[in-house]
Amino acid sequence: MSAASGGDVDKATFVNLDTRGTFEVQYNPSTFQFDKSVNWTEHEEQGQEATLEFQKNSPACVALELVFDTTKDGADVRAAWVNKLLFLTNPEVTPQDGQAGCIEKKRPPKVGFYWGEFEFDGVIESLNVTYLMFSNAGTPLRAKVQVKMKEWTPEKYANGSGSSAYGSAPVKLVTLQAGETITSVALRNNTTTQAICDANGISDPLSAKAGQQIAVPQQQYR
Repeated sequence: MSAASGGDVDKATFVNLDTRGTFEVQYNPSTFQFDKSVNWTEHEEQGQEATLEFQKNSPACVALELVFDTTKDGADVRAAWVNKLLFLTNPEVTPQDGQAGCIEKKRPPKVGFYWGEFEFDGVIESLNVTYLMFSNAGTPLRAKVQVKMKEWTPEKYANGSGSSAYGSAPVKLVTLQAGETITSVALRNNTTTQAICDANGISDPLSAKAGQQIAVPQQQYR
């Protein structure tokens, strides 16, 4: 296990897309899997060769494994790290029209996972936590966490050899500095104010404040 803490290493980050809260991992994923299913069915035509009919594009899924370790300071790894991921499964968001059969029933937040140029917007489908090391008092000091996420909206992928490593649209995270606006960030990154607002669920670009972290869509190959 090696720390991904060098200045030139991109740390994987989870972003609560409803509140814009961020959680940067301690160590980058040790394994990462991206799955995309396309559903086809066979026509049942008696006496004929079966032909295929497209049914739907299913949301993509990602699975990754993270390790958290507090053996150096003896802190409870649950409070220091694991609970920050578990918090993203709490049903605390009131859905908008079309997001649930009953909008009075709250849902967990939408979650963005960003790692380098890879972006994945979805929800956490499951967390599997295994505690591997304990203090003499029984406090857990090391945890292995398997995270599964499901895409919020099935994405259409660009043709060609874009820089996105796993198929999704590349973005980078930018922290607004004093005096900066979403428009100035858009101009500096060769994108549009509307594209940034759409990527971050922002209705009023003037509402963004200094210190706020935003996802900036990067130019894609078409």
